[in-house]
Amino acid sequence: MNFIKFFSINILLLMILSTAVTAQDISQIMFINELDRKETATYGDALRLLKFQLGIISDSDLDSYLFKGYHYDSELTKGRASMMVARYLYLKQSLMYNIFKTERYAYRACVAEKFFSTDGSESDLMSGSELIELFSRVNEFKSGRYL
Repeated sequence: MNFIKFFSINILLLMILSTAVTAQDISQIMFINELDRKETATYGDALRLLKFQLGIISDSDLDSYLFKGYHYDSELTKGRASMMVARYLYLKQSLMYNIFKTERYAYRACVAEKFFSTDGSESDLMSGSELIELFSRVNEFKSGRYL
């Protein structure tokens, strides 16, 4: 009898815990699905993906990735995304980026690391699918599997 009680309590706890984990994963999946359909991503979308990447729970931990003049609802350009990626990955190969820390040179550093193709500029707007692809490349780069 004790075994059945013990077993049923453990099953109940397992079900409760799995629902909480699944709910979080579903919200992330829903966000990615909505982002994939967006014509133009926002800076807030990029911060949310970075938050997933870093495993950050609170928004206050993202303060080091926020830049002056950027707002959550502002349109995301390749330059803004490049600034975020260059800061996250500590890209040091570009001398001009290390001196000036501007969107232009952050974009050039990201082009050199093959995060972006050579056609385009730092002022090009990014779609949601491009943003997902960028963070996929960042994840591969971070794990050492990037070519």
